[in-house]
Amino acid sequence: MKLEYKKRIYWLLRFILIVCVVNVLTGMYEVFISNYNVIANQIIWKGARYNWDGNIYHNIDELENLSELPKECDIRDIWAVASYYSKDDAECESRLRELEKINDEQGEKQVVENILEHDLGDDKKTRMEYLIVAGILTKDLDKGTELLNTALDYCFDRDFGVLGYKRYIDIGDKLYRKNEKVEEIIKAFEILSKYTVDYVEGIDKIVDEDRRDTDIRYYHNMIQLFQTFSSIEQFDNNLIMAKSHSGDNKKYIIRAVKGDSRDISLYYTMYKAFIKFGNVNVYGRYKNLNMRIYGVMIGYLDVRDVTDHISLKYLSTLTFIRRLYRLESTSDIFELCATYTVVYDTDMHLIEGTAYAVYPTYKILTRHRPVDVNYTKDAIRNFNTNFSKGGYFGEFANEVGYDENNPINEENFGERLVEIFNMEYKCYEVIGLEYGFDFKCITLDLSGKEPLKRED
Repeated sequence: MKLEYKKRIYWLLRFILIVCVVNVLTGMYEVFISNYNVIANQIIWKGARYNWDGNIYHNIDELENLSELPKECDIRDIWAVASYYSKDDAECESRLRELEKINDEQGEKQVVENILEHDLGDDKKTRMEYLIVAGILTKDLDKGTELLNTALDYCFDRDFGVLGYKRYIDIGDKLYRKNEKVEEIIKAFEILSKYTVDYVEGIDKIVDEDRRDTDIRYYHNMIQLFQTFSSIEQFDNNLIMAKSHSGDNKKYIIRAVKGDSRDISLYYTMYKAFIKFGNVNVYGRYKNLNMRIYGVMIGYLDVRDVTDHISLKYLSTLTFIRRLYRLESTSDIFELCATYTVVYDTDMHLIEGTAYAVYPTYKILTRHRPVDVNYTKDAIRNFNTNFSKGGYFGEFANEVGYDENNPINEENFGERLVEIFNMEYKCYEVIGLEYGFDFKCITLDLSGKEPLKRED
C-alpha cells in the first residue's frame, strides 16, 4: 500500500514538474517572439483594412455599392443615415420604424440589445441594423463605455470544444470565443467610415464652432471604435471570465474602461495555446491582458506613456517605440489623424500585438492647427511635386526611393505605408543630415523656389 502511494506521489510530482516546465517554456517562447509582435499585422487606412504579408499591406475589404447620402444629411444622425441606406427596401423600412419606436420609448441601449440579441442575417436589413449600432456607439462614446460594453457582451460565445460538449482536457475555466457579430460590426464601421469621410471631405467651412467641434469628435470616435473592433477581431480569442479591473468586483469576459484620457482599455484574461494538434490545443498559462486603443491625434501620437505599461527590459519595447516614432513622423509630415493599438501582458508587461489606424485630415478637422498647415491631400500633392523631375528635390528622387511614374495618392497610401516610412527616413538622412534641411519641408509647397542642386 505504501509503495502504491509513493508511486502516486511520484507521478503527481512528475506531472507538476511537466506543468512548470511547460509554463517556463511558454514564457520564454513569448519573450522570444515578442519582437515579431511589434509588427502591425493590420492597419486601417481611410476606412479600409490592410493586412501585412511580410512585404506590403494588402487591402482585405471590398465595400458593397452603397447609397449616396445627400449633402444635407447629418452624419451624426444615424437614423437619418439609416433611412437613406434603407431607401426603396420595404423590409428595411419596416424594421427601421420598429427600431425607431424602441429608441423613442426605451432608449438607445435597448436598440443595441434588440439588434444584437438576434441571429445574424446576410442581407441589407442586417447591414442597416449594425450600421445603427455603429452610429449609436460612436455618438455615445463621449459619455463613456456603457453602450460599448453592452455591445461587447454579445460578441463572445461559450466555446464547447471539438466534441460540442467539453474539451479533451478540461482546463477548469470556461472558454469564450468571439463570434460573427464582431465582423458584422466591423463591416458596419466600414460603411459608417465611408459616409463620415465623404461628409467631412465635402465640407469646406462650418461657421458654427460648436457644430465643428462635434463633427471632429464624431470623426475621431468613429476611427477609435473602428480600430477597437478590428483589434478585437484580430487579437482576442480563448477568453475566460475573470474579475473586472474597473473595481466593481464583478466578472466579465471582456471589459472596456475609459478614464480621464481619451484612450480605451479593454481588460480580459486569455488562455494561449502552447502546442496545437489539429483541433486539439495544449494550453500554457493564462494571461491578464490589456488592449489599449489610444485617442486619435492629428499630426502627433501620444507615445510618452507607453513605458508606463510595457517594460523597457525587452528588446520588443524599444523596437515598438521606434516604429511608433516613424508613424508619428508620417502623421506630422502628411497631416494625418492616427491612433494605434497595443496589446500587452499586464503581469509581464510584454507586448502581445499592435495595430494602426490612419486617416486623412480635411479642412474642418484642423482649425486648431497653424493657418499655413497643409491638409493630407495637399501634403501628398506637394510631396509628389517636390520629388518629380523639375521639383525642388527632384535630383534626390532616386536616393530616397521615389518614382514619379508611381506617385503616392490617397488610394494607394495604405498599401505603401512601409515604403513611405522608408522614403521619409531616406529624406532625413539625405536632406536633413547632409544638407541641413528640416526634412519635414518635403510636403510643403516649394514650387516657386529654384530646385535644390546636389553639392559636389
